Amino acid sequence: MLNPSTLKPLSSEDAKLVRDTFRDAEYTESRLRERSGLLVPPPAELTPGGVVEAFQDSDSAFDCLAQLFFLGREIDVVAARKVLPKGLIDCFLRSGVIAERYQSLTPKVLLVPVEDVWLASDLQVLRDHSHKDYVPTVCDAALHLASVAVRQPTKRMLDLCCGFSLHGVLASRHAESVITSDLNPRAAAFARFNAALNECQDFTTVTGDVFSAVKGKKFDLILSNPPFIISPEAVTTYRFAPYELDGFVEQMFRQAPDYLQHGGIFQAVCEWVEIDGVDWQQRLQTWFEGRGCDVWVLTANRQLPSTYAANTLRQSDTDADQLPDMIANWEQYFSKQKVNAIHGGFIFLRRRDGDNWFDVSQLTKPIRSQIGDAIVRGLDNRDLLYGRYADQDILNSRLAVTRGIRIVEDSIYNGIRWESETMTLHVDCGIPVSIGIDKYVRNLIARYDGQRIVSDCLADFANHVGLPMDTGVAQGLEITKAMIRTGVLGIVKENLENRILASRVGLTGTPSQNSFSN
Repeated sequence: MLNPSTLKPLSSEDAKLVRDTFRDAEYTESRLRERSGLLVPPPAELTPGGVVEAFQDSDSAFDCLAQLFFLGREIDVVAARKVLPKGLIDCFLRSGVIAERYQSLTPKVLLVPVEDVWLASDLQVLRDHSHKDYVPTVCDAALHLASVAVRQPTKRMLDLCCGFSLHGVLASRHAESVITSDLNPRAAAFARFNAALNECQDFTTVTGDVFSAVKGKKFDLILSNPPFIISPEAVTTYRFAPYELDGFVEQMFRQAPDYLQHGGIFQAVCEWVEIDGVDWQQRLQTWFEGRGCDVWVLTANRQLPSTYAANTLRQSDTDADQLPDMIANWEQYFSKQKVNAIHGGFIFLRRRDGDNWFDVSQLTKPIRSQIGDAIVRGLDNRDLLYGRYADQDILNSRLAVTRGIRIVEDSIYNGIRWESETMTLHVDCGIPVSIGIDKYVRNLIARYDGQRIVSDCLADFANHVGLPMDTGVAQGLEITKAMIRTGVLGIVKENLENRILASRVGLTGTPSQNSFSN
């Protein structure tokens, strides 16, 4: 049963009591993960027995909180009052997050830690998922977006399709003002509660469809985890796209540039289709042409329709006996729509004057940490790669190896010396990538110390490997561009703009083929 009206924002004193209790009890994301092995709360109907047992071994504040607010299970009130601070249970009762009956405390919401905040949502109960006003708890997609979210100081931020406003609450640490928007009025109640619990300042909640509630406003940062699941019919309103195929996210992206300040960034996690006979990258590019934004598509997966249908439906409350027929219905729908595959990942926009670029990259490894700064570096790197005079600008730039790069080498002893068989370069800090390289690439990368300009490094490289100067520079430049694009090399930004302007004096050239004009 959904709890539509009783959730009340905490007073500042009650909010402090809750935060202090959670911290003292170490009710944290990392400890929950260590104890349960789970990244997100499991559905109540599908919680493994071993997970339940993991929180029943001791009578501690952590176990009480985890059972109530992570697993959504009732606990004994007498046992809870023994280990929880005085006044906490009464605080929870006043705010509507728990109810007391028959000597038991029953959770009305989940309260889940993410990074250094705690966030309330509806209980993770499959039978409630189809309710149009359901506000889901934290999920993989939301955590993925949080991991790539830009965390630089900003003036105005929008959490679009916010749900319980994970991204708005996290952004309040670096944004002067935050607005959260969702079509579901119950989401606003959860957002207000979470803002009060986590001491968010200048935090506003609005209700409306897509951008309708913020017409006329512009933002420096917009984050969105919209309903993007593609299906014949909306099984749950919070996850499933309300338009045909990926029409909802297309509409969102077509509107987004109008709500970005100059230099503003829009980041979304979403899915889109690959239509038979249509280049999916070109199809996506048409959504943004002439809209004044650079576009970076970072793909994470590609699923065939049959796999996509099975994986998605198994996460819903579909009856097991009905599952084969449902999957067949989805497959028939995708076949009729000529859908070859469904892609998932991130799409980033940045509002910028001039020739805008469109880039597609493949995410090949899971993101294990917050990499917002690496996303900003990636945008800057692509400005250099896809600029009107890209090669000349690169040659006049200074590059340095990005922090957190390591090379793993497998060698074999030939009876006289060790010979390298394989060499793999790993990017650990930033967008995680593993790249097979050789000794020549390693030699070239090592020359970029942030002091010399690229043209000097390439000349030194050509001499070292014994190639003619023109050949060595040309080959080295292509390797360098690949390393910039993957984040192995980064721009030394001091006076970068001045050097680029100076390099263009008297030059003529043609725009990069990856760019399109406003």
